Amino acid sequence: MRAETNYSGACIATVAKMHASYGRMLKKEHYQRLMSCTDVSDAAMYLKRSTHYADALEGMEPATVHRGFLEELLRREYYRNYFEMGRFEKVADDEFFNFLTVKTEIDEILMCILHINSATDDIISTMPIYMNRYTCFDLNELAKITDFDSLSELLKDTPYRKLLLPFRPKAGAQVDYRGAELALRTYYFKRILSAAETFGENELSDHICAQIDIINIINAYRLKKNFSRSKEQIISAMIPIYNKLPRYKMEALYGARDEEEFVSILEKTSYGREAKQNGIDLSFPEQAMQHVRYLRVKRSFAMSQSPPLSFFTYNSLCETELKNVIRIIEGIRYKLPVTDIDQLVIV
Repeated sequence: MRAETNYSGACIATVAKMHASYGRMLKKEHYQRLMSCTDVSDAAMYLKRSTHYADALEGMEPATVHRGFLEELLRREYYRNYFEMGRFEKVADDEFFNFLTVKTEIDEILMCILHINSATDDIISTMPIYMNRYTCFDLNELAKITDFDSLSELLKDTPYRKLLLPFRPKAGAQVDYRGAELALRTYYFKRILSAAETFGENELSDHICAQIDIINIINAYRLKKNFSRSKEQIISAMIPIYNKLPRYKMEALYGARDEEEFVSILEKTSYGREAKQNGIDLSFPEQAMQHVRYLRVKRSFAMSQSPPLSFFTYNSLCETELKNVIRIIEGIRYKLPVTDIDQLVIV
């Protein structure tokens, strides 16, 4: 293991650049103003005229913009910012700094599997083709895939083919999407954890492990609340990586009789205690856990001068902002009450 502590001046300058960029990110008052917009056109106009998204939306006509196109422009800006910040000296080519590209590859493979299962051919309309220069397979070719064997052939020179082969469907059957998703997500987290450990910075690994825990907690709660899944069924669907919360504590959550007992057990974990300390209501576990992680990441970013830790936490904050804006836009589109939209915003 190497401890990367003597960073170049370019790296430190990029950390400063990330902090300056963070200062321009949306604040609570921006979200409140956005939520007060009457329709998607009004929201687009506000984002274009009054926020740091002005350049990204420069050629957009707010009066006629479609919600899907607006969201795509916002996602493209998120990716652009990621690669701009990732171009600092030496570490920009490190395996760890590739995490968003790997995540995108996995997301697009899973989207392709959904389209294979549903026999639809509109995948190209949502695919981030502008990422093609970074991915380890051709996204244009992925958009043409209509069956599992063709997908397997496209991925033959990537690590993903081996992961997916166990899910090759029998004739007439669908691909086991949940199984494939779990295999790919597990691979992703093991890969970035391994890459993060080379820096010798425990705080960075801790953030990744906390992200895994919170994903598992939220997914387990959904399975318990919406589908009354058994402990064994939930365990089989979770990312099998245990760190911040040991396995026996996670399995206690998975074994809760109902959602009320789930929340009661969650309150006694480190995440539950942290939520209480920050005045976060655990009655809504999904939002509560996202708030806990957001506050952790925000504190860590504010104090960090480490390029890898700053890069990871900064991009986590950018991702949260992107999700917040998209949730608000979708809420406006579907005429949800402002109070309902506000509950979904993580600040």
